[in-house]
Amino acid sequence: MKRAIFLFVTLVLIMSVTDYAQDSSTRFERQHHLKYLKSHLPQIEENILKSFESNNSGILASSAMTVRQLEQIFPEEKFSPFIDPLTKIVQDEKAETQTRLIATLALDLLHSDKGDESIYYVSKYTNNNSVKDLCNCLSTESLKTNLAEQSHH
Repeated sequence: MKRAIFLFVTLVLIMSVTDYAQDSSTRFERQHHLKYLKSHLPQIEENILKSFESNNSGILASSAMTVRQLEQIFPEEKFSPFIDPLTKIVQDEKAETQTRLIATLALDLLHSDKGDESIYYVSKYTNNNSVKDLCNCLSTESLKTNLAEQSHH
């Protein structure tokens, strides 16, 4: 129950309309309340990490989706504390398919070697065809990106 409350509070922080947004200069900043979110990012991260301890697939999926949204809003942030919890979900053959798919997308967006390796591993060894297909696609794109970067150096 506490984990659900933590997740709820986190989601409310991210989605709420606040007076802080009026100080933002661009439409994007106003829409996402960047100054407010940025100032509360450590608390948001802490709450999301706590929510990853849940056994509830809905909470896990919402947490992964929130990480994905945070990464899109703050691409300059590393969000490395989320790599292990997301990896655990992606590799969990007993987890619900939708939860694994969302966690896979969030993990890929973090652009970490460990996450990429996990996605590649799952693409080879999972029994879930939906997860396998997504991991194959993401692994192929990651490989293409790495090859392109190497050819430019």
